[in-house]
Amino acid sequence: MMIRDMIAQERKRQDKLHPNFPKELRLAILVEEVGEISTALQNGDIENLKTELTQTAATAIRWLEHIKKEEST
Repeated sequence: MMIRDMIAQERKRQDKLHPNFPKELRLAILVEEVGEISTALQNGDIENLKTELTQTAATAIRWLEHIKKEEST
């Protein structure tokens, strides 16, 4: 699967799992994902690292999408 497809699939999963993405929690959510990257690195778990990197990228994209949407309203 292509990286962009992996991120797009994760974005869809995020919207279903947590439809709200409150402004006041966005940084905390992103930092939590980065923390999971650190854990995967410490454990030497490459498969989990790829998952966490994908989730982090999708979270950053989600934040950008919300900023763009908020700017247009």
